[in-house]
Amino acid sequence: MNTKRNRNKYFRSASFPLSAFLYTKQQQVAAINLTDDPGRKEFAFLKTDRLEKLVDLYKFGDRGDPDLLVEVHAYEQARRELLDRLRDG
Repeated sequence: MNTKRNRNKYFRSASFPLSAFLYTKQQQVAAINLTDDPGRKEFAFLKTDRLEKLVDLYKFGDRGDPDLLVEVHAYEQARRELLDRLRDG
């Protein structure tokens, strides 16, 4: 999927922890793309209001906010799935 064409439709991040958090919060990965930095990839998520709120919360929110909490097993599952997708892509 070529997500580079439609920059306003997708949120992109090369941050694995942020991407795993978003994936744990049921935000779907639209694509995994190469970056200009060799060996580095970025995750592309379809932009939604919920996604933008989660990104803002992750970056700037109160660390005590319950929306930042994720179940450890769900996070580990998301982490494993994303790592598998990185290796396959």
